[in-house]
Amino acid sequence: MINKILNAVVALLFLAVVVMSVMGTAWVEVPLTFTDNDSSGIVTIGTEIFTTYVVAFEVLALVLLAALIGGIYLAKEDEEVTT
Repeated sequence: MINKILNAVVALLFLAVVVMSVMGTAWVEVPLTFTDNDSSGIVTIGTEIFTTYVVAFEVLALVLLAALIGGIYLAKEDEEVTT
Protein backbone atom coordinates (compact mmCIF):
# COMPACT_ATOMS: atom_id res chain seq x y z
CA MET A 1 0.00 0.00 0.00
CA ILE A 2 2.83 2.40 0.90
CA ASN A 3 4.62 1.54 -2.36
CA LYS A 4 1.56 2.45 -4.44
CA ILE A 5 1.20 5.79 -2.68
CA LEU A 6 4.91 6.52 -3.06
CA ASN A 7 4.77 5.60 -6.76
CA ALA A 8 1.77 7.88 -7.27
CA VAL A 9 3.53 10.79 -5.52
CA VAL A 10 6.68 10.36 -7.62
CA ALA A 11 4.60 10.16 -10.82
CA LEU A 12 2.67 13.30 -9.91
CA LEU A 13 5.89 15.17 -9.09
CA PHE A 14 7.35 14.13 -12.44
CA LEU A 15 4.18 15.25 -14.21
CA ALA A 16 4.29 18.59 -12.37
CA VAL A 17 7.90 19.17 -13.46
CA VAL A 18 7.07 18.35 -17.08
CA VAL A 19 4.00 20.62 -17.09
CA MET A 20 5.95 23.48 -15.50
CA SER A 21 8.73 23.05 -18.05
CA VAL A 22 6.31 23.14 -20.97
CA MET A 23 4.35 26.10 -19.61
CA GLY A 24 7.50 28.05 -18.67
CA THR A 25 9.22 27.67 -22.03
CA ALA A 26 9.09 30.58 -24.44
CA TRP A 27 8.14 28.85 -27.68
CA VAL A 28 9.64 31.35 -30.10
CA GLU A 29 10.42 30.22 -33.59
CA VAL A 30 13.61 31.80 -34.89
CA PRO A 31 14.32 31.21 -38.57
CA LEU A 32 17.72 29.86 -39.52
CA THR A 33 20.11 32.22 -41.18
CA PHE A 34 21.88 30.69 -44.14
CA THR A 35 25.28 31.71 -45.39
CA ASP A 36 26.62 31.48 -48.91
CA ASN A 37 28.85 28.51 -48.11
CA ASP A 38 26.24 26.64 -46.03
CA SER A 39 22.96 26.25 -47.86
CA SER A 40 21.74 23.44 -45.58
CA GLY A 41 22.13 25.34 -42.29
CA ILE A 42 24.11 22.55 -40.62
CA VAL A 43 26.83 24.94 -39.44
CA THR A 44 24.24 27.13 -37.73
CA ILE A 45 22.54 24.13 -36.13
CA GLY A 46 25.87 22.74 -34.90
CA THR A 47 26.88 26.08 -33.47
CA GLU A 48 23.56 26.40 -31.62
CA ILE A 49 23.76 22.85 -30.21
CA PHE A 50 27.28 23.26 -28.86
CA THR A 51 26.88 26.82 -27.52
CA THR A 52 23.29 27.69 -26.58
CA TYR A 53 21.93 24.18 -25.92
CA VAL A 54 25.05 22.44 -24.60
CA VAL A 55 23.50 21.54 -21.22
CA ALA A 56 20.43 19.97 -22.83
CA PHE A 57 22.72 18.14 -25.26
CA GLU A 58 24.78 16.68 -22.39
CA VAL A 59 21.68 15.65 -20.41
CA LEU A 60 20.29 13.94 -23.49
CA ALA A 61 23.60 12.13 -23.96
CA LEU A 62 23.45 10.83 -20.37
CA VAL A 63 19.82 9.71 -20.76
CA LEU A 64 20.65 7.84 -23.95
CA LEU A 65 23.69 6.24 -22.28
CA ALA A 66 21.53 5.09 -19.36
CA ALA A 67 18.97 3.65 -21.80
CA LEU A 68 21.71 1.81 -23.67
CA ILE A 69 23.16 0.32 -20.49
CA GLY A 70 19.68 -0.63 -19.29
CA GLY A 71 18.91 -2.31 -22.61
CA ILE A 72 22.12 -4.31 -22.48
CA TYR A 73 21.41 -5.34 -18.90
CA LEU A 74 17.88 -6.49 -19.78
CA ALA A 75 19.03 -8.33 -22.90
CA LYS A 76 21.82 -10.35 -21.33
CA GLU A 77 21.02 -13.93 -20.45
CA ASP A 78 21.36 -15.18 -16.93
CA GLU A 79 23.94 -17.92 -16.42
CA GLU A 80 22.67 -21.14 -14.92
CA VAL A 81 24.57 -22.25 -11.85
CA THR A 82 24.97 -26.01 -11.58
CA THR A 83 26.45 -27.59 -8.50
